[in-house]
Amino acid sequence: MIVLDVGNSSVKWASESNGVLEDVGRFYYRDEGFMRSASRAWEGLPAPRVLAVANVAGTEMEREISEWAGQVWDTAPCYIRATNQAAGVTNAYREPGALGADRWAAIVAAHHDTEKPVCVIDCGTAITLDVVDATGRHLGGLIAPGLAMMRRSLAQETAAIGPLPDRAGGLPSLLSGNTIEGVNSGVMYMAGALIDRVIGEAAAGCGRNLEAVITGGDAEILLPLLRCTPRYDRHLVLKGIALVAREMLCGT
Repeated sequence: MIVLDVGNSSVKWASESNGVLEDVGRFYYRDEGFMRSASRAWEGLPAPRVLAVANVAGTEMEREISEWAGQVWDTAPCYIRATNQAAGVTNAYREPGALGADRWAAIVAAHHDTEKPVCVIDCGTAITLDVVDATGRHLGGLIAPGLAMMRRSLAQETAAIGPLPDRAGGLPSLLSGNTIEGVNSGVMYMAGALIDRVIGEAAAGCGRNLEAVITGGDAEILLPLLRCTPRYDRHLVLKGIALVAREMLCGT
């Protein structure tokens, strides 16, 4: 199986067999488009028996993925969707399909990794937090802007700040002596405080044995700021895509 996590600017992918991920990679497609970027990234890669996809980049992207897979691999993709129930997890959404496929995959994978209640933190374009109890019942979650989105909002809506670098690195200082560092510190401390607060309140409701797992492109940047100690799993979504796809195709 090849699993794809298709976001708004990049595709994360891996080969998966018997629960093991191999050949994990990522490519960005905004400049050249998906078709050309995929051809370059997967040149010479054997056609998979199953191509499982979580796509949050819209219907046009889904059409391009299907067209490329059909032409090059003679394969019809299996698109995972959030449903009422999958792989032992029950969705809290009244309209299950409104939950993002990547978020659903992360929730499923996190539940399969522990017998305890778990808080799933995904730090990407948006920061999402979801809580699942020990039985696999999704209790719901919340969505907040990600670091880059918060920085862009400040740059666009505040004339005095002006343009900011695309990404700031390193640990922020609590009190900064210039605007760029001040913005970087502000958005990172906001995100870290949100995560700590939600995990603390969720633990009060679910019990002190609540675990936390964090994933997403900004997870490693935020980890040193957190008072809580979530487990870091960079491939959580890819693992969940494989779990959901296998149940869809095999019923197991």
